[in-house]
Amino acid sequence: MSLEFRRYFRSYEDIVRDMLTTLTGGTVRETLRVLGSEPIITLEKLKDRPVRRISHLQGEIAVGVGPNARTIPYKFTAADFELVSSTGNENNKDSIRFRDGGRRPAPDTALTVNYYPIQVPPTPLTDLNVGSVIRTLTETIAREMAMAHLQLEHVYESAFLETASGASLDKVVALVGVRRLLGGFPVVKLRFSRRPDTSSTQVTIPANTAVTNASGSRYRTLDSLTLEPGESTREISARGEFPGTKLVEAGELNRMEVLIAGVAEVTNPQPAYSLNAPETDDALRRRAAAGLHGVTRGTLDALRFNLLSIEGVKNVNIVEAPDGVPGEIRVEVAHDGDDPAIDAAIQRTITAIRPAGIRVVWGKAANQRVGVRVTLTLAGSRLAGGALTAINNEAEGRLRPYLTGLPPGGKARRAQMLKLILEEPQITDAQVSLLPEGEDETDELQLPADTVIEVSTFVFPPPTFEDGGAGAATLSTVSLLLPIHLVAGVTLTQATSAITPAVDSYLASRSPSAPLDVDGMVAAIRDDTRYAIIRPDVLVTVEGGGRFWQLSDGVGQYALGANERLQKDQFTIDLREGDL
Repeated sequence: MSLEFRRYFRSYEDIVRDMLTTLTGGTVRETLRVLGSEPIITLEKLKDRPVRRISHLQGEIAVGVGPNARTIPYKFTAADFELVSSTGNENNKDSIRFRDGGRRPAPDTALTVNYYPIQVPPTPLTDLNVGSVIRTLTETIAREMAMAHLQLEHVYESAFLETASGASLDKVVALVGVRRLLGGFPVVKLRFSRRPDTSSTQVTIPANTAVTNASGSRYRTLDSLTLEPGESTREISARGEFPGTKLVEAGELNRMEVLIAGVAEVTNPQPAYSLNAPETDDALRRRAAAGLHGVTRGTLDALRFNLLSIEGVKNVNIVEAPDGVPGEIRVEVAHDGDDPAIDAAIQRTITAIRPAGIRVVWGKAANQRVGVRVTLTLAGSRLAGGALTAINNEAEGRLRPYLTGLPPGGKARRAQMLKLILEEPQITDAQVSLLPEGEDETDELQLPADTVIEVSTFVFPPPTFEDGGAGAATLSTVSLLLPIHLVAGVTLTQATSAITPAVDSYLASRSPSAPLDVDGMVAAIRDDTRYAIIRPDVLVTVEGGGRFWQLSDGVGQYALGANERLQKDQFTIDLREGDL
């Protein structure tokens, strides 16, 4: 609820104070606007000037800085202000001076003032002590008024998703087609896994995504889920389509009704179960907020969300009044290829979502493939490879969203990219080079008006250390799980004798410029005459510096630090049934 509206709901203390001030000849609840941060605010517009005494002064003060700045209510006291005369005549006080070191109201906010004028007509009411007839009647009326304000505030809050509760919240979320999950409703955890060839991109699974089993039992995700670059799997809760949906066993839910780009498979690791209590208000709010985007119409946010929900669409930029003409917006959509089905889906979405009476002009934004090379300078003299990998991944995780989020016609700025990278305390300096496909290397890139960036690769050369020393040698251990099928006539002993030296040789050849990954290792130890490696099930675990890194096919790399070497630890060859 906004502060501007909340001030109309008054507490019992405020009502009593204003009633007693009125009974004793004062003026209550006059307002004036604070237009700047001047130390003196003139009260010459108050109707009952000159002023003898200010009994109450309330407004808003600023707290926080930057994007976290906000205003909060504050009651100013004599330590914050004094009543003065703007003409020098002490019998004509008409101004407030805020003292040095005291609190001051935030610019462009309102002050509420209760005051006593110099000329006050005599009042027949003199006994306002606690327990007197006048005081008792005043407090009784104030209590009834305060109760009415509380009831009105509750009615107002019941109309909004953020503040409604109980049955009122049920009615609000019903407007977007969401219902509270009651006790006994079937729920389950779903695990989504990404495709190996999408390890460097985000994969988003929208809320309400339907997953079924072989017999048609349907479950829907309760919230949206995003697999960040490098994340191979994530889990999220899902609910049954209906209260009577069958409770499925582990592993049964493995069919998505609508395929999502980048998702390889889905399953439920544990069986479904029934809720033992109704869904909480907080959980219902989160679920309704996720579904709100899909039903909202007529806003730029809804238009952007629904366009991004179309499979194949990568980025959307919306410009209001592009040619200075009110009532017109231009939409630039970046998507894969020249598929007419995507263009048709975009047109249908714009027609359905656009604000009434607004002309929408849309066109396809081109993709500019750009590689990124980041050369880091790190504090100290050495760093274990695992820690270096974490730093590289952190830098990539900050730069990639910035570059892909640039709108058509935007500019990738060197200063902004360095600012994002240098937030990591271990990094003392950096050099970022952009490598546009077919163009020269540059440290800044201006995009054409109809083009967005598609990041192709990130490259991290060996870092430079401030102290310049190589430091003591570090050792990290590597554990491997290698599932294989044997060629007919080949024994496990023969296959092991061929694999072991090949793995040792591959690990010994790793260096800061030659990272460890599953793809490179499989290529190095491949031998089609003896065995076939089951790539999707290969797992490589690296331990160094008290930390673990797990690599799988197409997901993750381990970059060695300066003067670091790898040593094989546990090595398991998992023989799968059946010959080739």
